Amino acid sequence: MSIKPQIGLVVTALLEDAYNKTAHMRPEAQRFVDRIARLLEPFAEVVAAPLVEDEAQAAAAARQFNAAGVDLIVVAQPAYTKGIVPLRALLDTTAPIVVWNTQQIRSLPENADFDLIMVNSGFAGIPELTSALTRIGRRFWTVTSWIEDPAGVQKIAEWIAAAGVVRRVRTARIGTIGAPFEGATDLMVDQLALRQELGPVCWPIEPETVAATMKDIAASDVEALSHAERARYRVEMDDPSFAQSCRLALALERVAREQNFDALASFDYIWLNMPAVGIIASYGTGRLCEIGIPTTTEGDAVQITAMLALAQLTGQATFIEPYVLDFDRNAVILSHDGHGNPAMAAAPSAVTIKPSIYYEGLNGRGAGFEFAYKPGAVTVLSLVKVGGTWRMVITEGESLAIQARPVAAPQMLFKPVQGEITEWCDAWLRAGGPHHMALAYGHQARALDKVAQLLGAEPVVV
Repeated sequence: MSIKPQIGLVVTALLEDAYNKTAHMRPEAQRFVDRIARLLEPFAEVVAAPLVEDEAQAAAAARQFNAAGVDLIVVAQPAYTKGIVPLRALLDTTAPIVVWNTQQIRSLPENADFDLIMVNSGFAGIPELTSALTRIGRRFWTVTSWIEDPAGVQKIAEWIAAAGVVRRVRTARIGTIGAPFEGATDLMVDQLALRQELGPVCWPIEPETVAATMKDIAASDVEALSHAERARYRVEMDDPSFAQSCRLALALERVAREQNFDALASFDYIWLNMPAVGIIASYGTGRLCEIGIPTTTEGDAVQITAMLALAQLTGQATFIEPYVLDFDRNAVILSHDGHGNPAMAAAPSAVTIKPSIYYEGLNGRGAGFEFAYKPGAVTVLSLVKVGGTWRMVITEGESLAIQARPVAAPQMLFKPVQGEITEWCDAWLRAGGPHHMALAYGHQARALDKVAQLLGAEPVVV
């Protein structure tokens, strides 16, 4: 589920010292602080320090931000400030910094007085701050705009949204069930490096825990889920078979919620030969995606991180891989074996739940999804470690309207936003893009580029 980021707001102004005698402008400068806070409140929880005029106040602002655990610090100045003052607040913090070079008037009127200049002269001091940050090697980003310029506010909002994604992945708990699919080099990852460099922690769940939980699921809960799913989807399974899949789905959900997992990386073949389960988990893992617990199959903890990022931006994401090229439509079928996010289907009435054609266990084939994803703009994201750097391979395109093929799997006909499908494939392969992908609706490359910058990852747009 999406979380609301927290931002720290520090506004500095030099109003009164041995040379400047404009303390009477403090109320106006504080109104500047309050005005910025109101502009940013729709996008984040704003932790606004009172107007900062000296180092002691800057240090107090830093303590306030650290106590709140802010995800981003926005710095602004209505009036020139000696650079050492805002620098003190930033030296004592580690959150990313966006310097907003803004003012309250669009231009200086001909009858301007000194007071008006004083509370609109921040650009006199901003270069002093940014030069100092550059000299000490502290990364920062800048936005220059009039305070009420919608485009400027939108740029700030985009950085806030990116910081929210970083918070989402850096605080996420990923439950891992079973080892990654054997021999799949995409899935060979150092989970400690994932934790250190991107943020999520991977925590193992014993497969037997899920099996034992299945026994504790009430028959009435299984019946209620089965009835609800038959009311909104086409269910082409007999009652006992679908009931077993519903029981497994409810057990997966209970384990995830009881252990406070934000996502699951499940090797869902692991239960096929377990007598207490004995089916594939495709229906259950797809349902988790739908209810806000992103889930991958084949134990992919890396692309579940990508799914978390996209879900934070858009609300829903799915797990997918390339299947068959369509040279006639300049596109490629993206799919996965019965697993997908039905919340992203073209229509609930077009979703079918049917026995898997891919995997058979001791107790049958288990349920999976079959549907066509809805048409519209989409973004694909994959994470891959290249040398010592994480790379975010990003591509934008369109989901084309198609009739779902009878292959017991969710399907999308994906067309790149530009160029030939042959060129897109070559570019994806050269970028190191793996075969597993996260996908969400909307064109998100611009947002993901900012996320990559904040994470220290390399964005590669295909």
